Amino acid sequence: MATPSGIKDLPESSKVQQEIDYAKFLNIIISRWYWVAFSLVVSLLFANTYLWYTQKKYSTVAYLKFEEKQSDLTSFVQLQSMSRNYTNKILSESWNFKSKKVISDALNFIDYKVSYFIAGRIRTSDLYPEKPFKIQILKQDSIVFYDKLITIRGQGKNFEIEYKIGKKEIKNTHTYNTPIEIPGVTFYIDKNTPIFNAEYNFKFNHKNDFYGRLSDGLTIVEAAKFSSVAMISKTDYNPYFAADALNAIIKVYLQQDLALKTQSAKQIIDFIDAQLDNLANSVKSSGEKLKNFKQDNNFIDLSNATESVLSKVTELETQNRSYEMQLLILKQLQNQLSKNGKAMLNFNLDGNVDPLLTNLIAQFNALIQERLSLLSTYKENSSVVVDIDKKMAVLQNAASNNMLSTLNRILKQKEFNKVELEKAYASLNTLPKQERVLFGLQRDYDINEKIYSYLSEKKLEAQIGKASVLSGASLIDAAQPNTSPISPNTKSVWQMAWIVGIGIGLGFIFLVRSINDKIYDKEKIESLTNTPIIGMIRNYPYKLDSYSSQILSIAKPKSLFAESVRSVRTNLSFIASDKESKVISITSEVAGEGKSFVSVNLASTMALIDKKVILIAADLRRSKVHRTFNIKNKIGLSTYLAKQNTLDEIIINSSQPNMDLIVAGHVPPNPAELMYTEQLVEMISNLRKRYDYIIFDTAPIGLVSDALPLIRMSDINLFVIRAGKSKFSAANIPDRISNEYKLKNSFIILNDYTLQPLYSRYYTSVYNDNYYGYYYSDVHTNGQGYYTDDIKVGKIKSLFISITKLFKKENS
Repeated sequence: MATPSGIKDLPESSKVQQEIDYAKFLNIIISRWYWVAFSLVVSLLFANTYLWYTQKKYSTVAYLKFEEKQSDLTSFVQLQSMSRNYTNKILSESWNFKSKKVISDALNFIDYKVSYFIAGRIRTSDLYPEKPFKIQILKQDSIVFYDKLITIRGQGKNFEIEYKIGKKEIKNTHTYNTPIEIPGVTFYIDKNTPIFNAEYNFKFNHKNDFYGRLSDGLTIVEAAKFSSVAMISKTDYNPYFAADALNAIIKVYLQQDLALKTQSAKQIIDFIDAQLDNLANSVKSSGEKLKNFKQDNNFIDLSNATESVLSKVTELETQNRSYEMQLLILKQLQNQLSKNGKAMLNFNLDGNVDPLLTNLIAQFNALIQERLSLLSTYKENSSVVVDIDKKMAVLQNAASNNMLSTLNRILKQKEFNKVELEKAYASLNTLPKQERVLFGLQRDYDINEKIYSYLSEKKLEAQIGKASVLSGASLIDAAQPNTSPISPNTKSVWQMAWIVGIGIGLGFIFLVRSINDKIYDKEKIESLTNTPIIGMIRNYPYKLDSYSSQILSIAKPKSLFAESVRSVRTNLSFIASDKESKVISITSEVAGEGKSFVSVNLASTMALIDKKVILIAADLRRSKVHRTFNIKNKIGLSTYLAKQNTLDEIIINSSQPNMDLIVAGHVPPNPAELMYTEQLVEMISNLRKRYDYIIFDTAPIGLVSDALPLIRMSDINLFVIRAGKSKFSAANIPDRISNEYKLKNSFIILNDYTLQPLYSRYYTSVYNDNYYGYYYSDVHTNGQGYYTDDIKVGKIKSLFISITKLFKKENS
């Protein structure tokens, strides 16, 4: 057995350092493994229930590629940062995808009128796109009709329908192909899809019921950063519905995008059609007039000179008609630009006006798209949006100036043509009257015919242009049903269940530790005080009587308990070694910490090594020593200090050799004052001549001050801390008393120690070369038959002990 050498030379500061012991840390968890197992089982059961009851959600994906054709026009008038990147394009188009018009039109491609379900033990499942039986709707109110769940049960050649109106249940038996009337709907079940003996549910739907289902879970993002490919996804509780809904939305989007791009061509075609309708009558009327005039006046053709003038006049008049149409288009565009400053401009002006104007309008449209995308992130008055508005204002002003310039140019050209026409008409004044009339008729016919031909040509060009327009996006991959659910994620749920289960178990372990205020091991004491520990007395695993009448160190000499007491005895022999007779005071913070139990067993153990020992019950208030030895308590220390008895009268010989004792005696009215009398000093002086060890079992110092005089006169002061009973505050008392009264040789005994990994400190003490602090009670393994109070260790606990040893070895 190693003993602590040089204890008497201990400095006031602690010689103990503490380091984290991972083996102890593991042992704390292992000691309450069943808490962790229980919380883990509960967590896994909860996860299983969650997965069982939570409706699964599925996602499907489609890919669109956006393409933008670059204009061949010069871009020297473009503003900086005007170009639109694909990120903004995809972001702005996401609003189009989710627009009410797209979603509403997409519903026309979804079979939404009747939904079919099958009831399960937990939930009712949507059978889309399957139809276990076919419902033919004969008549349905467009606004109000029965839209609750209806149950249908097959009964051979018939079937039963059950539904509720208010609290009233309605059950009716019907045959196939026979009309069935419920509020707002008349329908029948097709006989070619019999139900047999199965049970299903179905319901009639409003179109608006599916609007939210189509729009929910619809997202559009870049497939890759800065790419022109968009990934469009749709989530739903039915994977087949999600795929059909997404494909329908994409189909409608592409149709509407194409319609938007051909809108300008359509406007031009409509405008030309309106003009052609008027001209058709004019051409026909002028032709009829010309024909009749020639027949009535026997005219065949005009003279060559007149034909030349007619050709010039027809060309000038045709130009003027063309200018008038251009002026009309420009005025409409000017009006639209002034009224809709922040709306798309849809007129296609290519070939009619200055190409620069077309370029300005294209830039303006690009800024509108960019502004829409920014509004999804910023407010109207933000600096980014205000900057876009300023650029749009610049373009508006430039377009207005360009249109004004074009209008002035056309008006000047018309004025020039007017002068030329006046000259031409003046040259005809010398012609005969009939030829002048023929000239006028021929002129009207030629002009109308040329304008009609010109407009027909422009209409054909617009139709060709419309037919050649492609959508700005093309479908790469259509949506396909994905039957693997994205929510709940089974793997993630199970992983989280393991983490949460283990975490809660570990958290509960450390919560219990955190609210504990009791001392359980020497490492905790060493972390709280500088007073050294002289030993740890082990817990006796068997039941004791209430007064500990069995002196265990004598009755059970081969027990681990007795060995731990002998270890304390050995350590005491190295303290105050210069004293021939040692006075030892044993105290504690409060009652019940085992100071009397320690005093009795320590005194008995010392008597075994031929040392004269006297045990004095110095707790004059609540002494129990006399009951341990079954002695009457009529006379004792109190009567001696009160000078009622002599020293020899109160000394009692015990049944054990070399050991005497003095009981407390009657409880006096002034116990604290008696301890300050000279009688006590004289008694100690006399006892030193007779005994090697004088052991005082004093009153608890944390409750009363009776023990202070004895503590100041003692050679060794032992402070008892009981594992699992004493609070953290108890460890501070020895330091406080030692510092206050300048005491030396104060030590702590940890009583009733047993391994409690849950509450043990996960630090281990590291001592210097002169202080080993080794105790028999540190050994927690089986005694291999050396001790009578060995507890058999099970296989599981043996495994845990082996793991702990391995960690300690690795840590060392």
